[in-house]
Formats: sequence, C-alpha cells, structure tokens
Amino acid sequence: MSGVLPEYYVYEGRPVVFVEPDGGGLDCLVLSPENGEFLRDMSYVRKIRGGTHADIETLSRAEFVQRVEEYRGRRLKGDGAVFALYETVNGLEDVARGEGRALTGEEAALVRSLRGRTHGLFEDGLRARGRGYLPG
Repeated sequence: MSGVLPEYYVYEGRPVVFVEPDGGGLDCLVLSPENGEFLRDMSYVRKIRGGTHADIETLSRAEFVQRVEEYRGRRLKGDGAVFALYETVNGLEDVARGEGRALTGEEAALVRSLRGRTHGLFEDGLRARGRGYLPG
C-alpha cells in the first residue's frame, strides 16, 4: 500500500476505495449493489489492510473505473442513457461469451470507451441529486 490516497481495490468482487476526507484521516467507500452509490463502510479497511483474504485486487484509477462500471452494468436496472449503454456493453460481452471467445481488440476498446462514458453519466447523476460520488 502506497499510503497516498485514494487507493482503489476490489474485495471479493466489490469495488472499494480508501479516501482522505476533508480534515484528514481515512475513509472507506464501498460500491452498493442496490443503487450503485459509494457508501461508507469502515469494516473494509481491516479486511483489506489485514490482507488475510486472497481475493483482494489493488487497481489503478482507470482499472477501478472499468470495474465499477462492470459491477454497476451487471447489477443495476433502470431507464435512460446510462442504462442503454450498460445494455450495449453487456450485449457485446454476452455475445462473445456465447461464442466462446474473448472480445476482439475493437470490441474491447469500445467496451472501455463506453464504460468511461457510463461512469461520467452515472456520477454526474449522483452529483445532480446531491448524493455521494467517487472521489479522485
């Protein structure tokens, strides 16, 4: 662990970020499977920093955003542009999986690009409603 916040993780498939709140210290935000928002849950600090669990990934911010959007896209349902993009990404991945193949280079680039767009749209929607959002 670098000691420089934010730090990005996936713990048992769930995106987790350590951030420095205003005034200093450490805060831990975990992605909610119910609404796609980041919620405070300090229990993950011990789980991740303790390092006793084998399913912990440390990620860059770019990798983390991709994983956040993969998580949201597979778990959340709704209306609007962001959900149409989630369906597009899921469709691309499902077709490739159904054909027993990896995404082509073009498909993978499109998925990365679309997830970057969905991330911005989703986070903008949270901010517009005065809700928490992914820092950094």
